[in-house]
Amino acid sequence: MSHHYIVMTKKEKILAATLKLIVSKGIDNTPMSEIAKEADTGMGTIYNYFSTKEVLINELYFHLKVKESEIIIDGYDITLSVKQRFIHLWRKMVDYFIQEPMDFLFLEQFYYSPTIDPAAKHKGGLYVRELDQVYLDGQKQQLIKEGDIKEWIGFTSGSLVSLVKLHHSKYIHLQETTIDKYIQAAWDAVKS
Repeated sequence: MSHHYIVMTKKEKILAATLKLIVSKGIDNTPMSEIAKEADTGMGTIYNYFSTKEVLINELYFHLKVKESEIIIDGYDITLSVKQRFIHLWRKMVDYFIQEPMDFLFLEQFYYSPTIDPAAKHKGGLYVRELDQVYLDGQKQQLIKEGDIKEWIGFTSGSLVSLVKLHHSKYIHLQETTIDKYIQAAWDAVKS
């Protein structure tokens, strides 16, 4: 019987430990000493990679935003219609958030934390430029209502992310067909 092991670097172990602890305890209740213990490494090693807890948390956030972006744009076809691209991107995002609850819960906690620098939050939004472009193209083609695209993306995200939260809290159970129905409803809400 062969065993396949995933070998993680020290830095990856620190990021994984940070993710686990912050999701379970919160950003403010996760000291660096506990991260070191969870990552099975010394404090000095952590500080070799991350000068402060804020730097560590920001790096984890950007790491997850890059991962999210890579997942969402996988199979993305710029030649599809605005509606098809809208559906593709939101469907991939919802699927990622359902399949990776730790990532989702960390991203939510990070984004809405009052202790996180707003510039860091907004820099993370740059990783899914394709989403901005869908809304801009939709407005240009008069397929999506006029207005600030960041507000429309926030509006769409708010309803879909709420459903993912309800799914993770076991209040509802999202299925393939219902996810499609809600993404169609999101499209109906923003289309001209």
